[in-house]
Amino acid sequence: MYSARTGKVSEQYAIGDVLAADVFTVDGRLLIPKGTVLTDGIYRQILKWEEIGILTGQKPKTVSTVEMQYESLKKVGQEQILFQQSIETVRDVFLDMREGHGFNEGAIRSTTSDIVSTIARDEKIGLRLSRLWDSDDYTFHHSVDVCLLSTMIGMSLGLSKTELESLAIGAILHDIGKIYIPDAILNKRGKLTDEEFALIRTHPEAGMKVFQESGIRLPEEQMACILQHQEWCNGKGYPNGLRYAHIHLFARIVAVADVYSALTTNRSYRVRLDHINAVSIISSHARDHLDKHIVFVFIDRLRDLMLNTRVRLSTGEEGYVVQFYEESPLQPTVLVTETADGRKLVSPYLVHLKEKTDIFIQQVLYGKI
Repeated sequence: MYSARTGKVSEQYAIGDVLAADVFTVDGRLLIPKGTVLTDGIYRQILKWEEIGILTGQKPKTVSTVEMQYESLKKVGQEQILFQQSIETVRDVFLDMREGHGFNEGAIRSTTSDIVSTIARDEKIGLRLSRLWDSDDYTFHHSVDVCLLSTMIGMSLGLSKTELESLAIGAILHDIGKIYIPDAILNKRGKLTDEEFALIRTHPEAGMKVFQESGIRLPEEQMACILQHQEWCNGKGYPNGLRYAHIHLFARIVAVADVYSALTTNRSYRVRLDHINAVSIISSHARDHLDKHIVFVFIDRLRDLMLNTRVRLSTGEEGYVVQFYEESPLQPTVLVTETADGRKLVSPYLVHLKEKTDIFIQQVLYGKI
């Protein structure tokens, strides 16, 4: 196998190939379905998979379907445990801070280290875990979700392990100031009053204040995540109206993760968006106040991670996303594998939603991410 970093090519695959068979990991997980056209992006991902040794061209005959299902369920269970334990740690640390019991830095550092290590092994965990929670205890869940997403972004930007671990801590603490805002306001159904919104806007400074008054010194980049994650690159954010050049890189990363997490989360006042619709919104409407480069890098990585996501079309047919387009993320190419009445197709076929404008993605089937 060859490395993507060396510029060498794969012995098995080439750009433009149409896969004649499904491509699986060595443990039997489907990566790319048969019929997929190997675009440049997919090909680069294949090189990466080959480099780390997880790729095989065919389904292992020594692993039974039952065993693969068991391993899949086991993996999901382990992810859920990590997510739940992380939430409980954040809850304990935040509430201890509110009650004046000090900052359990060791617990936060251990939790974020586990998150960074887990994301390094499987970036898709950030997309899977963000589906596991609703609006209850929003601040604690959201803090972990933003940590996961920020770590994904940091990896795509090429941050070092030390930088990623510091970023993860800043991200998980970014909303700590909300512990002083009543739940009735945080979880309010409907529009906030001017007074309520003004109180919400105090949370970055409140978060910084809780550390300053406790005599706890966080590194500058972590404090920036707390104080600056609501600053906009165009200078219209809060609390200080900073422009791009004066906003720390880590805060700009957390800002993108914060928006994306909010879009893909159930709230008391609206239903969450699926990942594909969230990509469309963040790429078209959020670029005026978020770091454009970070948005581009994040969305480019999301497109790679969402390849092979199973979707249901407006026709009732189901299939896998095999190609995304930057200019029209809601109109990817889908390999249809199942009819509207649930029959598996002997000969799957491609539907180019950019051309079939009367057909659209009706639902993202999260269990297939």
